[in-house]
Amino acid sequence: MTVCIVPAAARENDILRFEDLLPTEPTLAAIAERLEDSRIIGSVVHVEPPTYQGVTVVARLRSTPRADPERVRSDATAALHRYFDPLVGGPNGKGWPWGRPAQAGDAFSVLQRIPGVDVVEDVRLFGANPVTGERGEATARLELAANSLVFSYEHQVRVVTP
Repeated sequence: MTVCIVPAAARENDILRFEDLLPTEPTLAAIAERLEDSRIIGSVVHVEPPTYQGVTVVARLRSTPRADPERVRSDATAALHRYFDPLVGGPNGKGWPWGRPAQAGDAFSVLQRIPGVDVVEDVRLFGANPVTGERGEATARLELAANSLVFSYEHQVRVVTP
C-alpha cells in the first residue's frame, strides 16, 4: 500500500510555493514509523509525496466596458491559482481529486465567472514542470496518474478592453 502525504501549506497572495508541498524526510519517516506499528501483518506500507502535475493556463479575456482591466487580470489569475490547487482547489473547492485530469474547459468555466469578464476569448492549457520550469505543448486535457495532483504554475492572463 502507498500512502501519499500532502502537507498543509501557506499561501502568499493566493499562490502556493511548490517547495511547501513536499513533506520533509523526517516527516515521511515519522509517518512511516507510526503506520508500521498498526499495519496488517504481511502488508508493506510505502509513505511518499504525491506526484504533482504543474498546470499553466494562458488566457485572453475581454473585459466589460467599465471594468478595470488590471483588477480583472488579477482576479482571474488568483481564481486559476485557487482552482488548480491541490489543497483547496478542484470542482468542489475541497482539494484537487486524486488522478482527476485538468481540462481547458475547467479554466474556461473559472474565468467566465470573474466579475468584469465579458468574454473568454482563448484558453490554452499546458503541462509544466514546477521544478525545471519547462512547459509542454498546449492541450485540452492533462491526464494525471492515480497518485497525482495538480499544481498551479505561472498562469498568464491578458485582458483586452472593448
